[in-house]
Amino acid sequence: MGNRHFRISIAGAGNMAFRLGIALRDAGHAITRIWCRRRDAGEKLASILNNEGGNTAFTDHLAELLDSEIIVLAVSDNAINEMAAKLAAEAANSTLSGVPIVLHTSGATAIDALEPLISRGIPCGVLWPMMTLSKNKNLDFKEAPLLIEHQDEKTGAILKEIAFSLRCEHFSCDSAKRLQMHCAAVFASNFVNYALSLAFELAGDKAPYLIPTAIEAVRKCCIFHPDQVQTGPALRGDHKTLEKHLEMLQSLGMKEHEEIYRAISKNIPNRVKKDK
Repeated sequence: MGNRHFRISIAGAGNMAFRLGIALRDAGHAITRIWCRRRDAGEKLASILNNEGGNTAFTDHLAELLDSEIIVLAVSDNAINEMAAKLAAEAANSTLSGVPIVLHTSGATAIDALEPLISRGIPCGVLWPMMTLSKNKNLDFKEAPLLIEHQDEKTGAILKEIAFSLRCEHFSCDSAKRLQMHCAAVFASNFVNYALSLAFELAGDKAPYLIPTAIEAVRKCCIFHPDQVQTGPALRGDHKTLEKHLEMLQSLGMKEHEEIYRAISKNIPNRVKKDK
């Protein structure tokens, strides 16, 4: 698996389209076309994909994407169903003999969003990299687990080939499980980032000194269950320290910090006791 290369078109030019497009190109796939509502963004991504000898063209005609083996809808969640309907209409008027596989890349959107295509017999699937993606940070896709979903076994086999070509760990799951994993990723990433933002604000110019303890906390959670390595005054029932912290936050006028501190400190001991 992973030796076959596909002709792929991408709809979108945001973080997902950018990172996935580069990864697919580097894995040997031909990114033939980029479609985007914003011509400047689409042309820029096509140009970037051409930097390593690619042959990617920008198009503002959806019908031209149908000449690919795979179409990746790397668009916002709200736009997936609309894009599927437009592609289905273009496919109905197409004179091409074959039909491409159409994938979306959303963690929180069910495969049913592609129903306008599915109802026409066009093979569909989902390929969601469970990783925060950004244009300004390189990503080795070997570090990004891929969650895949498919309507038929042939599409599933092709999705696995793509995953192997990216050297990704991957697993199949339905839309309900993927939504659950997406929510879990919000806790593991977005909420952790929010907590660190509060911590950095409180520490001020000494915030860099928090980095080692933040890294160690995450490292331990990768080895043991988080509840096994939880520490701190809330778990110990150290009410004196808790009150000192809360009084200090009140004196600094950090109401947001105080509210979060109270809520989490209340829940920590209950959570750890429940899991013991």
